[in-house]
Amino acid sequence: MGTAHATAYEAWALLQLGHRDEAARLARTALEIPHADGAWPPALTALITLGVALAREDPDEALGHLHRALALAREDGHRHNEAWCLNCLGVALRRMGRHDEALACHEQAFALLEELFEDHWKIHFLSAYGETCRLAGRPEQALRLHREALELAPKLGYRHAESLAHEGIAAVLDATDPEVAAEHRAAGRAVLPEVGSGV
Repeated sequence: MGTAHATAYEAWALLQLGHRDEAARLARTALEIPHADGAWPPALTALITLGVALAREDPDEALGHLHRALALAREDGHRHNEAWCLNCLGVALRRMGRHDEALACHEQAFALLEELFEDHWKIHFLSAYGETCRLAGRPEQALRLHREALELAPKLGYRHAESLAHEGIAAVLDATDPEVAAEHRAAGRAVLPEVGSGV
């Protein structure tokens, strides 16, 4: 049981740092450990990790893992996990270029989070949602989400999220205000040197 937890969460951490191949390998290893409960946390984490990691290379397999994770979270009745699955499904769909579907998933995730009133969950989703908005041609919404993350992250002590928020703002402003974009990139590096690109 301890090995399954450690392997699944290491896979998720590697995914956040951009090491998709290694994340996928470890996620598959975690899924090979038998357990009766499909919504068991390591299995759910591994399914979500594998789905996001494979989004570009194998969209069909990726969506299969993510839809399975979402179904398990809903059957289990855990609203936080349902929101997490929806957000990650949005990330995967964005990576496939399916921006409208991705936005719909992010919106569903945030609707659940608003009901739960828990900022320490929302902070993990804001940058991903913001990046989807940017690529979907919604720069103002993207800026609003990244700025919300930038305000919230220091209060919660999430330096990685703070760095991602700076990078998200920079990506939106690159075309219209490169000087301010550069300032945000520098601020992001200062918060957390050598941070990965996240999901």
